[in-house]
Amino acid sequence: MSVKLPFLYFKGKSSLDFNLIIKSKGSYNAPARDVTFTSVPGRNGDLIQDNGRYLNVTIPYELCLVKRDARGFDELVSEVKNWLLSDSRYAQLWDSYDVRYFRYGSYSGGVDIKEELRNYGECSISFNCKPYRYSFEGQTAVEIPSGGATLENAEMLAAKPYIKIYGSGNISLHINSDTFTFENVSDYIEIDSETMNAYKGQSLQNNVMSGDGFPILSPGTNAISFTGSVTKAEIVPRWCTL
Repeated sequence: MSVKLPFLYFKGKSSLDFNLIIKSKGSYNAPARDVTFTSVPGRNGDLIQDNGRYLNVTIPYELCLVKRDARGFDELVSEVKNWLLSDSRYAQLWDSYDVRYFRYGSYSGGVDIKEELRNYGECSISFNCKPYRYSFEGQTAVEIPSGGATLENAEMLAAKPYIKIYGSGNISLHINSDTFTFENVSDYIEIDSETMNAYKGQSLQNNVMSGDGFPILSPGTNAISFTGSVTKAEIVPRWCTL
């Protein structure tokens, strides 16, 4: 019977590709809310300013490196360093303890693998991660027919979806009580609520969009409908939680 070794997945590769095994995972850290407290002379208690966001969170791992193939220990260490430090951009990070969710993490720290025994070493690494965890289920596009549909957000946070609407002319997108209007659409228009942009291919289309901010999918049931000449829409909901 094969033993399933605990691993982490980052930048499209598993730690097992480098014979790197999770020895112990750190605590399940939750992000802090970005709040500013201001003291006012003569007033009891600080004023609270909620800045409307969560801060990045540190996700630590304790790992061990075990020589399990023809590669030498020094070669494995070099490969681990190249994997983690090839660039500092955000990439998907998840581990075998919870395969339902991933984070967007960045690694820019050092890599110090101590060879405790012959062909066995240990190290501690920490990723700087965006505050949300995203469900893999929420990365799959859902087709919405021209007659509309409902989407159920089972997570605790409002999701910021990617939406592609196929149609022409002046089009309105209705999500619950919010309405977003797009003028002179030709073939399709795309909306990315995370980056807060409307576009078509490589061309920004923010100037043809009107509405209060960008579409969100609130926790619970979201009623989606259209007015205008719409054939269908595709929504990648991006369900997320803390």
